[in-house]
Amino acid sequence: MPIISSFCKKGGVGKTTFLGYLAHYYATKGNKVLIISADDQNSIFRIFGKGDFITNSNDDYFEFLLAGKCEPGDIVCEARINMYIIKTLNTNTLSMNLTLKRAEERKLRDTIADFTRFFDYIFIDFPPSSSRLSEILLDISDNILLVVGLDTLGLDGYLNSIQYFVDSDINLDKISHIIPTGYHPVKLAPKNALKQLKKQVAEYTPKAVVTTPVADRSVIRNCQELGLSLFDSEKLDSKFHEKNRITVKNELQSIFDDIKL
Repeated sequence: MPIISSFCKKGGVGKTTFLGYLAHYYATKGNKVLIISADDQNSIFRIFGKGDFITNSNDDYFEFLLAGKCEPGDIVCEARINMYIIKTLNTNTLSMNLTLKRAEERKLRDTIADFTRFFDYIFIDFPPSSSRLSEILLDISDNILLVVGLDTLGLDGYLNSIQYFVDSDINLDKISHIIPTGYHPVKLAPKNALKQLKKQVAEYTPKAVVTTPVADRSVIRNCQELGLSLFDSEKLDSKFHEKNRITVKNELQSIFDDIKL
């Protein structure tokens, strides 16, 4: 089954949010999905109101599964119907083990391969930093969604990501879609950044599809504060915010439907 990753060598561009909502949307369509957080912050849990799961026990991390100290069911959090999340503890230590112990890399690849037998889709969320863990997980990904903020630093993040792929010998053709974020129709800077991004994509990743840009919406932050997904059936108390939630949900759903995974 497909392994989909969201990545960017720039933090704060919304890749965790985009990946989380994409996974939840696929789950609402009846697919069984797994999200693996390769980010020590495990922000994906808080998006779905499951932040407390991070401290439920001392051995509910991906590393303990790789070490053979627990079973998959011991570390999986059921965040929504058909949607499950796994968190990591210390990616620096894990990456060091993957670098120094060759057998650890094979164990990691086999573990992900085992997951593909039970899930329709596997989504992987990354930090902006690079590591051996990131290199391996990106290498085994079928599709990589490069999330790019529409500002000067965001464009730098795109170029830094491309350079990282080249330096790490990761196939650029795995980047199937470029997701521009932070768009505003009346602000000049995001519009100019989008034009520049399309030029860069045409030059460096011509096989990647630039999706409709994701608008900068405060309602997303409001939902995350409440631990609600845009694709939850629960409504917001404010009619104004609920109307905005539905608008953003429909915008994202249109983008998700255009992404062929």
